[in-house]
Amino acid sequence: MSIKHAWIVFCAALAVALPVRLYQLLALLDEDTGFLNGGAVSTVVLVAVMLAAFVACLIISARSKDTPVRYAPLQSAPCAVLSGLTGVLILFDSIQSIFANNQRLAEAVAAEKNIMPVYVVGIFLAVVGIAAAVSLLLTAYGFGTGGNPMGKHPLVALLPSLWGCVSLVYLFISYTAVVNVSENVYDMFSMVLLLLFLFAQSKLFAGIEGRKSGRLLYGMGLPAILLSLVTSVPTLLMAVMGRTVPGLLTNSMHLVNLAMAGYIAAFLLAARHLPQGEWSLSAAAETLKEEE
Repeated sequence: MSIKHAWIVFCAALAVALPVRLYQLLALLDEDTGFLNGGAVSTVVLVAVMLAAFVACLIISARSKDTPVRYAPLQSAPCAVLSGLTGVLILFDSIQSIFANNQRLAEAVAAEKNIMPVYVVGIFLAVVGIAAAVSLLLTAYGFGTGGNPMGKHPLVALLPSLWGCVSLVYLFISYTAVVNVSENVYDMFSMVLLLLFLFAQSKLFAGIEGRKSGRLLYGMGLPAILLSLVTSVPTLLMAVMGRTVPGLLTNSMHLVNLAMAGYIAAFLLAARHLPQGEWSLSAAAETLKEEE
């Protein structure tokens, strides 16, 4: 199998899932409750298409022989721009979150109320988000110059994955405290897929499990793009229209997800030029020589 088949599956799934989700939010959503007025058939179609696309991408990437087995210096303007944009958006969202959660904490203390754990986790998430933003900006520098700074600093490469883990904790704590709406479920699964992609990418940068990491890039990356677009595009469109979608993520986080989806797509397209074939010591030595 070729990885091109995974791209075909992704495009076909996106062509069905995005219009269905737009129809649900624009025509069926009750903005007061966050639930859909009907739309059971559309929900079944949406979930079935995305689940089928996820399984298909995972199987195709696992059997494909044209996935990267190691990382080599890669110069890509789209990757540099989109990685940098994602880092800047996470940075601004994190700084804004620090001020917002500090204010909520201060109000809770002044009113002698119990301090909500979600506020503390929110501040910690913002701090980790700033570190993840720095990591993504450093990654953008590597794409711009054709180097691999993440390979020389593998722990720094893990910061976006750590940010994804803390985001999941934050979403879970918030999820248990609000009404169960479908948007929250989609957001959480989207974050899981983004986290798995970022983890696979950090391993590829560090030269760990090259073949497995290369396959996971596509197996998790393409479904992550799909789910990020299905959640962020309709939500941002409704924000422009002056309507609201009950959900856990802010519009700024949806912007982050949209930028992240673009970055993942650019990286997966650029990854076609990475070394393919069986991993070997000589190949690893070649990579180190190129990076020097």
